[in-house]
Amino acid sequence: MAGFNVKFILLSSLLAQVVVAHDVPDEAVDEPKGPWSGSFGAGYLASSGNTDDSSVTVAFALNYDKAVWHHALNGRFFGASSQEPVTNESFTTSESYQAGWKSSYDFSEHNYTFGQINWIKDRFSGFPEQTFATAGYGRRLLETEKFVLNAEIGGGYSKQKVRIDEFVTERQDGGVITAGGDFAWKISDNATFEQVLAIFSTSDNTFTESITRLHAGLIGNVGLSLSYTVRNNSDVAPELEKTDTYTAASLEYSF
Repeated sequence: MAGFNVKFILLSSLLAQVVVAHDVPDEAVDEPKGPWSGSFGAGYLASSGNTDDSSVTVAFALNYDKAVWHHALNGRFFGASSQEPVTNESFTTSESYQAGWKSSYDFSEHNYTFGQINWIKDRFSGFPEQTFATAGYGRRLLETEKFVLNAEIGGGYSKQKVRIDEFVTERQDGGVITAGGDFAWKISDNATFEQVLAIFSTSDNTFTESITRLHAGLIGNVGLSLSYTVRNNSDVAPELEKTDTYTAASLEYSF
């Protein structure tokens, strides 16, 4: 893991230089933005918790914003494999998939309703598969040129597969309460800091995910993204870790 730490420190230094770079607006007049936006990124990753290995990450996001309607599709993949030095046998040590869809409707300047579906599959988690379908109310607490802060609360239905032991899983389906929010800070014209928190609580388990991300533009639409993801399940088998963390440094293309 020392090799990753060196690379991550170098990438962090590069990103810091980009963040503190001069913040001079372009002289050209910006063209009107269309309703579509998105990003695609891929990079190197270090994980700890139920797995401890170097790996790769791939992520994408697609957004459509039109008047009072906002739609977002996103997905992420974390994966790792190790090779036995004696037999040269390769085996998977980490494999996690996530996909989500969210639609929201603004019924006033600061208030909105939302509906969303979140799906997570993780071979090495205490919950190998989780699906949350929720709807609720959101409030824009802060919205300026530099800062955005939203808070949400809602409820819905969940389908979870819990790991009893290495070979046995059980289903836990039922109602779920959700809460969360997101914060964005536009540090400069080409640098943004983001924090996203999502909580899904059922009678059997509370799943929490926190994503901290720093993005800076490099050349054109290509930028460097550093992120730290924490996932926690409150009720897992005694031999499993409740918390998994993912630290990623990746190149990202945005449009």
